[in-house]
Amino acid sequence: VHKDTPGIVDKHGGCEHLRPLIGPGTKLQANQLIWMTDCTPHEALPQETSCVRQFFRLVMPNISHWFAAHSTPNPLVPLPDHIIVVDSNKFA
Repeated sequence: VHKDTPGIVDKHGGCEHLRPLIGPGTKLQANQLIWMTDCTPHEALPQETSCVRQFFRLVMPNISHWFAAHSTPNPLVPLPDHIIVVDSNKFA
């Protein structure tokens, strides 16, 4: 999914209208780790039983923006000077 193409994703990044084109998808198993980009269609499914679920995002180099409301900074690694810090909620 290319986020700069008009009509592909809504303002929250949703692309439900693409589901018929994408196919059934793949359910991850417990403790499974995968690589995907911020343009990879994905969803969080309801849990069958109550338990703790955790997500993390590893941000790699060559980014242009840092979404401060959605990311925890690493106190040992300062942001480079060229990074634009966005303080607003990107889902609001």
